[in-house]
Amino acid sequence: ENLKLNYYEKQAIMGGLLGDLHCRKTATSKNARLEGGHGLKQEQYAWYKMFLLKRLKFKARVSDINILYQSRTFPCLNKYYNMFYGSSKKTITYEILDSLGPFGLFIWYMDDGHYQKKGKNVKLHTNGFSFTEQELIQTWFEKRLNIFPRIQNTKDNKNYPGKVWHYLSFPLTETHKLFSLFKGFAIPECMDYKFPSFIFTKSPVSGALFAHN
Repeated sequence: ENLKLNYYEKQAIMGGLLGDLHCRKTATSKNARLEGGHGLKQEQYAWYKMFLLKRLKFKARVSDINILYQSRTFPCLNKYYNMFYGSSKKTITYEILDSLGPFGLFIWYMDDGHYQKKGKNVKLHTNGFSFTEQELIQTWFEKRLNIFPRIQNTKDNKNYPGKVWHYLSFPLTETHKLFSLFKGFAIPECMDYKFPSFIFTKSPVSGALFAHN
């Protein structure tokens, strides 16, 4: 079955693959599938993503600690496998970032973003990518969205001596610019901790909130 994906499906995939989602292709299959997982505190968010992509026919398995989900294989997913995994490891390119719209960015933020209530600013945990990719992401935010994040580093000398990770930090003004892009999107209630209270209101849909300015 060769689905023709709509805009929101494409964006959910793009944002998800920049975050926690994975695209797999086995030696015995000519087509790719999507896979993901979340802790039980984010189970509602996992179902939210599966609902957005329900035409991909996910199967989910819930355990005492997490929820894992996997789609069926589809020819339309080969494009995303080739785009992200051309070098076998998940890699970010400017082409990928330029395919990202506000809804895709919204999904990416819910996957990897963190709102710091004390400083009222955002971190985007891009530490799975190389420093060169961090610079690429930073440049894309600046040129395409007029948002100016900073590349910060963090260490864990106790568990990983000598290891340095990088992530993007958004100062207060840039955080407001980022959240302004999410206006009108439904926020699963289990993810409301990632957003300041002033940007969402209750949705008519049970279990969701709507972002607003």
